Amino acid sequence: MKRPRPTFVSASDSSHQRDGAVAARIQRTLADRGLTLLDISRESRRRYPESPAYWIPHHFYADLAGKSFSPKVEQVFALSAISGYRLVDWLGVFGVWLDSAPPLSASLPNERTILLDAAIYDPESSVEWFRSRPLDGPLPAITPLGQLLESGGRRPLQALLPKKPSPFLYAKVGRQDAFAFPELLPGSIVRIDTRRAARRASDGASLNPKTLYLVEHSQGLTCCRLHSARNKHVTLRSTELPFAEVELQLGREVRILGTLDWEFRFLERPPLTEVPHAFATFWTPHPIAPVAREPELHQLVKQARLRAGLSLREASARSDRIVKAFDDDRYFCTRGALAAYETSRMPPRHIHKIFALCVLYSLGFWDILAAAGLKLDGAGQQPMPAGRVAEGRISARSKKTDSEPDSDREGVLSLLGGEFEEIPFFLRAALGPLTGLRRLSLRDLVWLGGQRRSLHPYLRSALLAAIHRQSKKPTFAPGKRLSEQPLHLLLLRDGSYLCAGCTLENNRLIVHPFTNGFERPVHLRNRADAEVVGRVVALLRKL
Repeated sequence: MKRPRPTFVSASDSSHQRDGAVAARIQRTLADRGLTLLDISRESRRRYPESPAYWIPHHFYADLAGKSFSPKVEQVFALSAISGYRLVDWLGVFGVWLDSAPPLSASLPNERTILLDAAIYDPESSVEWFRSRPLDGPLPAITPLGQLLESGGRRPLQALLPKKPSPFLYAKVGRQDAFAFPELLPGSIVRIDTRRAARRASDGASLNPKTLYLVEHSQGLTCCRLHSARNKHVTLRSTELPFAEVELQLGREVRILGTLDWEFRFLERPPLTEVPHAFATFWTPHPIAPVAREPELHQLVKQARLRAGLSLREASARSDRIVKAFDDDRYFCTRGALAAYETSRMPPRHIHKIFALCVLYSLGFWDILAAAGLKLDGAGQQPMPAGRVAEGRISARSKKTDSEPDSDREGVLSLLGGEFEEIPFFLRAALGPLTGLRRLSLRDLVWLGGQRRSLHPYLRSALLAAIHRQSKKPTFAPGKRLSEQPLHLLLLRDGSYLCAGCTLENNRLIVHPFTNGFERPVHLRNRADAEVVGRVVALLRKL
């Protein structure tokens, strides 16, 4: 199946920006405050007399009509400070939706393992939410999520986000980071629990040899198991592939960021695993930067690029994907511009270039501004009225939201919350491109949480699955291990469901041994005893 191109804003939105719609939105927004462009222009010069970058020129509307014009971040900040509206809303007026950066970054292929920006930039935005359906009996072991949940209207993200700072990090496993293969696949997104990172692990004595860790060293990030043979030293252990097992000193040459507890595994054409020569042969570890040190912007950008394993040429070519996703040439970064960001102490001024850096290197927008020395104190705090922000597909607003709490305390929503602790809303727009499903809905998601009697290495701990419902012909992959064989969802004659590896032979579905607790092959008449609902393209599983 052809994987859909990541698209986070409609082409009509970008064309509107170029024909003056942005200027019209700004004019209406300022009018809400009883302001004109001339008022803003004068006030910007009065507030920032020594900083011309913050000045709003009187010909600002004419500048916006230019196809390649991108306002400076200081100018957007001045609009926010003078009008009282939030900076994130003013960025949205210019077509830059900060909540679009993390999912786009997560959907792009990566050579090395990278940390993902999990920030929610606009908690005032709303999302379609759900409520549990009433059940006549116990919760089924396996069933489509659409039979367990129903639409509950739109809810503000603020009401769904945890009240305390999250203890979790999220990372995407790179193609060249296969220390944990086949437990982890390249392209998978993993969650890291930082609370278990420093529990007596400073000397390596309490490390569990069966636990997967995310560690940082001079070569970047690695998901692996660890072995400690002597005090304050650990060895990166590869599960199956021939990586060099290098011993590193804890705290100086390697840092344990946390333990992996969940994996979003994407099965639709995962990238091929690669063992680069630099990691297959012995390499000399170097000291890592201290945690407390706050890098300047040029150091932050260069460190992020090297951690991602990208050359300047590759990073520039990668920015073309952002151009195609938003149909906007202003996101393109030349190799020279990227090099300048790593050598000059002057930050990138234009908002589209800063957004591109966020996507290219998985950096936080506020982190870039802080590293550039731009202080956000004094920015507006009031949400902009609906209709003023150019609507993106990520942070749609709604005047009416359903504030009704979850309708039950024992339904599947409660179980999901108890199992997962928090929902990574920053990934909500990335699931379509990552699974290969253009319109991911409840019909495509399957609850597997009641199934625990499974001999399959990945189904045993799976909680949810995504199904490609148009792929109904089971196939067998000769010469590939059990973990690489396709999985399918079957609907049995009694109305129950089965998730297993199977093939179609002479109009019979052959369910293979060692999946879902089967100890021998099971033969089912196709479309009589069972029918194929679809192929599994993603799994959410506990590690």
